Amino acid sequence: MVVDAHVHVASADRARFPLAPSGVGSPWFHADDVGARELTAAMHTGGVHRAVVVQAVGAYGYDCSYAIDAVRTDRDRFALVGAVDMDCADPAGALAALAREAGELLRGVRAFGAYGRRPRWLEDGRADEVWAPAGELGLTVVPVLFPDALPRLGAVVARHPHVPVALDHCGFVDLTGSTPFAAAPLFDLAALPAVRVKVSTHVLNLAAAEGDPADVVDRLARAFGAHRMAWGSDHPQTAGSTYPAMVALGRRAARRLSPADRDDFLGRTALSLWWSAT
Repeated sequence: MVVDAHVHVASADRARFPLAPSGVGSPWFHADDVGARELTAAMHTGGVHRAVVVQAVGAYGYDCSYAIDAVRTDRDRFALVGAVDMDCADPAGALAALAREAGELLRGVRAFGAYGRRPRWLEDGRADEVWAPAGELGLTVVPVLFPDALPRLGAVVARHPHVPVALDHCGFVDLTGSTPFAAAPLFDLAALPAVRVKVSTHVLNLAAAEGDPADVVDRLARAFGAHRMAWGSDHPQTAGSTYPAMVALGRRAARRLSPADRDDFLGRTALSLWWSAT
């Protein structure tokens, strides 16, 4: 089973689900063909069985209404990772409100800190206020952080070792080896069993531009183990490629893994995080 650990959706019904762009990422959400129905068709074409719908902060900020609606249309195929504003005064209260709104559909919470400013919530107690109830709710925390914040993330994870974490886009580190030591903050997290890494098309495109993306996947597998790695397309945020081509890139990058490790990378890790009862 192939599971896409990272997709976004946006509705063409702007009256019911008005856009609220936050200024992060590409403007993919202005298109009219990036909704749940189109995602399902793309998955069918690409041979993908399930997908994790991740709140599109760039399109809607922290209003998760459409992501919830999209997952509700096919709760067997989709899992929901919502998002709360970690910079607000009470992110734990925001998580409680999101859990009430989404109910059993909610499988994870996105903690966004990649705005180009220091994510102070990692050090002022607000992260702990979210990690603890996330653990009680059985949620996976999905941090979105730049490399300089990863050591502080590690400190939070160490205080909550039983709360699973899936780091978006491998923390945006340089995995190609073109910048010495740039990836060290990521690999330091390998010592924390709670941490998994989402290896997205963004990561694999950079690796392919430098050489063979399998080199990056192999390097990550040596550090984390394939059972702690999950492929994600980042469709349609990452532009310039069709969905089947993104799936093919993920398969190509995993081709040197053992069959069991390939299954982990392309599906089983995501199933364990977001469909734990499956």
